[in-house]
Amino acid sequence: MIIVKKATFIILTATVSLYSQIIPQVNIPLTITDGTRTKTLYFGLDPSATDGIDPHLDEMEQPPLPPSGVFDARFIGTDINIPQLGEGVLKDYRFGYDTTKGQRIHELRYQVGTGNTITIIWNFPSGVTGLLQDFFGGVVVNVNMTGSGNTVVTNPGIINKLKMTITYNLTGNLLPSPPTLRSPLSGSINQPTNLNLQWTQVSGAVRYHLQVALDSTFNNLIINDSTIQTNSHNVQLQNDKLYYWRVRARNNAGWSTFSTIWNFRTIMPPPSKPQLHSPPKGAFGLSTPIQLKWFVVTYTNEYLLIVSKDSSITDIVLNKSLTDTSFLLTNLLPNTTYYWKVEATNSAGTSSSDIWYFTTLGTSVHNHDFQKKIFFLHNNFPNPFNGKTKIAYSIPEDSFVKFRIFNINGEELYRLEDFKVAGSYSYEIDFTTIKSEKTLASGFYFYQLQSEKYVDTKKMIFLK
Repeated sequence: MIIVKKATFIILTATVSLYSQIIPQVNIPLTITDGTRTKTLYFGLDPSATDGIDPHLDEMEQPPLPPSGVFDARFIGTDINIPQLGEGVLKDYRFGYDTTKGQRIHELRYQVGTGNTITIIWNFPSGVTGLLQDFFGGVVVNVNMTGSGNTVVTNPGIINKLKMTITYNLTGNLLPSPPTLRSPLSGSINQPTNLNLQWTQVSGAVRYHLQVALDSTFNNLIINDSTIQTNSHNVQLQNDKLYYWRVRARNNAGWSTFSTIWNFRTIMPPPSKPQLHSPPKGAFGLSTPIQLKWFVVTYTNEYLLIVSKDSSITDIVLNKSLTDTSFLLTNLLPNTTYYWKVEATNSAGTSSSDIWYFTTLGTSVHNHDFQKKIFFLHNNFPNPFNGKTKIAYSIPEDSFVKFRIFNINGEELYRLEDFKVAGSYSYEIDFTTIKSEKTLASGFYFYQLQSEKYVDTKKMIFLK
């Protein structure tokens, strides 16, 4: 039990450390390269810095030096009496302010990889100068550092360490460093629309300027807020949008440059409720197989079709994931009522349709148990067919009924007209007896039922 508590404490400490990091008041890059590989080190001043390793300033002890032939560069403290730096760091900050006047000493340690020389590149702000020397009193390397410049160490196998003495003559007019974006990570997806954007605190910053846009050039700004006083901000966004964001910091001297640009995509909205299409709710006397159809639901990754023999959807006969909006049901029992629904799913959630039901055709198409008060033209069965096919229908009231068959060109091939009382009926059509100027070829045909108030058309396939 004690061990579990200790592990939990360590995890929480790491999380707090990540988001409590700050960027120092004075933050100066120093680039080291052997011509093939490059590292950028950072040094500077902050009121919270010590001579040792300060994790909140992103100072971290490095692993032991790699073997010879592997490029490396770091700050160490071996020869300047700062053993707290251990194996060395990539960032070395010392106590001070943006108004500090005085000197700080750093020790550079480097080794080449595939190159033969080491180049040190700097770009110092106003009020900062330096002197780069070897530890032999500056006999081999003795370079003044001011403004932008560089120096080449031609014998890094022998001169592999340098002392860097930095002189500060600051007046508080240094612009702050740009913040480092933290969360959400660039390229992340499925972010909530109510989102907390986080970045690294900049020491000495009095406020931050956050920009969020729909384009990487920030012409289409969604958020442009320069009054933020903390290193995080809640934003309300839209679903399924790609957003770009950046932040800059302000101190008494002015605004920093903007941070690097990150992007993320918000989560798509949950799918809306699926709407069923056919067969209509309560349809009866349906010939099998039966094709179930529903309308497209936007933002849907897949549909789940569920068919059951009971209205509570517990006696399930089909539970199938689909990407299409229709499914052909086979192996159905005659004279049986089936209940069905469709669920639409995406990463944001699931929605369910209403439950509809239908009844399959019994052994006799004139079985009056199937008579319902609904107009419905059933799918022909069998389909495809090579001679005869049966077409069932129902009408809700006494009516004059017209039944016709057309080819794909819309030419009428067959017609039946009759007065029918409300009920269920069927036609058996024999394509071999239909008279036409041309022999009926295999292919698609259409049949239509029309009453005084309703009309419906369906497709069938004739195969010789």
